Amino acid sequence: MNPIFKSQRIKLLAIRHFAENGRKGAIRMCVYFIIFAFLPRLINSSLPLTSFIIFCIILVLGGIAFTAKIFQEIHQPASGMHYLHIPASRFEKFLFNGVLTLLYYPAVCLLLYYGATFFGNLIEPIMPSFLNYSTIDISLLLPAEHINKLISQYVLIHAIFFLGSLTFKKHHTSKTFISLIVISIIIGIIQSILFKIVWADFIATSVGDSMSVTMSIENMFDLHLLPYAKWLFNGMITVFLWVVAYFKFKEKQV
Repeated sequence: MNPIFKSQRIKLLAIRHFAENGRKGAIRMCVYFIIFAFLPRLINSSLPLTSFIIFCIILVLGGIAFTAKIFQEIHQPASGMHYLHIPASRFEKFLFNGVLTLLYYPAVCLLLYYGATFFGNLIEPIMPSFLNYSTIDISLLLPAEHINKLISQYVLIHAIFFLGSLTFKKHHTSKTFISLIVISIIIGIIQSILFKIVWADFIATSVGDSMSVTMSIENMFDLHLLPYAKWLFNGMITVFLWVVAYFKFKEKQV
């Protein structure tokens, strides 16, 4: 296989994927559309916020399930051999599955979110009054203060379950969840031990004053470094997971 990247082969991978999974995808989209259109109105509690929370749940949980199974076929001998002989390079297959789960799925969710909300607003006049059916302000669907956090969290979660899809042969979602919990507990224990040993409180005494001011490293991070440190740490972990996933994919194909 010619290792040089070709967009035509990406196109063929997309045609193959949607030909084999189009029906399941269409059913999933219909379910999401119905949920976005009607569930927030039936709950009828702070409508834009409720709608946004439902969107986050669908995006994250649906994205986890979709991402965790994206490489499922390579773990079976017959389908794995078939996947190996698809006329596309290793990088093109990896890139296509990454774009499908990282960009395509959120984009479809977002379109369904806005489209279903608009549709729900259109049919409001014909809905029975006992449902307390309300119109949702579309301009409030994505609170600006939560967008960056939502994107960063989804990207990190995607990288974790993308690697999980390549690591586990069966039950990708549950096994990745368990592994994530175990690793988080271990890291939490290590961090707590290191914090107690290394990051002791610093006491600064002002020169012309008898009052002592206690200042901890934790407070300094909260005030100045914590937001940037979180972004940097999440970015480094995400890239690291993608690199590990690529070499894992290479190992599977070999």
